[in-house]
Amino acid sequence: MQLGIVSDSHDHLIRLEAALTLFEKEGVDAVLHPGDLIAPFAAKLLVEQWGGPLSVVYGNNDGERAGLKTVLPGIVDGPILVELGGRRISLDHYPPDVVHRPVPDCDVVIFGHTHQVTIEERRGSLWLNPGECCGWVTGKATAALLDTETLKAEIVELNI
Repeated sequence: MQLGIVSDSHDHLIRLEAALTLFEKEGVDAVLHPGDLIAPFAAKLLVEQWGGPLSVVYGNNDGERAGLKTVLPGIVDGPILVELGGRRISLDHYPPDVVHRPVPDCDVVIFGHTHQVTIEERRGSLWLNPGECCGWVTGKATAALLDTETLKAEIVELNI
């Protein structure tokens, strides 16, 4: 199974749309967003353009929670357990152990918040931060592709 991971989109609709277009082109089966969509209009773009399986958690900048919940009824605070492609995935906005512990016994730990790309093996799990979709902090807009069979992750720069 191929997963698309996009984080910290911070209302940058053009880059969020670029990530979703990439996911469609790459044949992604499900999308995960570990927070900081920001506004309901960004969530609406995500839902309307993607339309497939989607897991989203709140980020620290997602202040309009009621509006986001209207568009994304399943959005909750992380960490949450997502099971896809035979893998257990911990999804949270914050890096593991900074605010919350990850869901135990997971194959993959996905997070955002730092806007910094992370792909590394820690404690027997793949830890993955796709970086920032918005490109506001680092100057690089990125998203990740993850193959659940091989646990190979790829960071893709979103050029617009």
